[in-house]
Amino acid sequence: MAPGGFATIDFETSGLAPSRGARALEIAVVHSDADGVITGRWDTLINAHGPVGPTFVHRITRAALTNAPDFGAIAPELLELLRGRVVVAHNAGFDLRFLVAELELIGYRFAAAPVALCTQRLARQYLPDSRRSLARLCEVFGIDLTGAHRASVDAFATAQLLECYLASAPDRSLFTAHLARAAAAPFTPLPSRGAQWYPRESAGVPEARRPAFSAGSW
Repeated sequence: MAPGGFATIDFETSGLAPSRGARALEIAVVHSDADGVITGRWDTLINAHGPVGPTFVHRITRAALTNAPDFGAIAPELLELLRGRVVVAHNAGFDLRFLVAELELIGYRFAAAPVALCTQRLARQYLPDSRRSLARLCEVFGIDLTGAHRASVDAFATAQLLECYLASAPDRSLFTAHLARAAAAPFTPLPSRGAQWYPRESAGVPEARRPAFSAGSW
């Protein structure tokens, strides 16, 4: 898989702060090319071997995680999905904190901070007078957010939002500069453990309709 472009991520977690013991329960990654065109999607539940927190929000039960891989098992493939790409998220600080914290728990540190963009912050340039929640921005741009608070749904919607930003940007120099920095960033891989990613469908978690898209492959 050739690096380059954007990797939009979303975590569902057991709480709001890894510094208070919250853990990642699910992650999704969506690849987009330099124009924001979506090229692939991946997602998996993560067994944190502990409390799952507000199930009424993310709808993940501890039973659903029984057969899911732990973070260390999926970390090598996750890092490969991020390699050479700009990491994008809505409220990126939240997702990056969990990404860094989970990696540090398995003894991995980035050689340099990930090159990242936050669609929530970027919204100031496109909708200066609008609320900047993902739900509100999806409403403004006509993006389907059915089944929100599922990592695959939120990441896919955020990637579509990024595509809208790129399509309407009079000047793409910010995006171009980030893409160049990400492509040149140092990268240290982890040896694969051969773990299979485990999406909610595998655990039989009932969900609302998922936005249709043909998933990419490794």
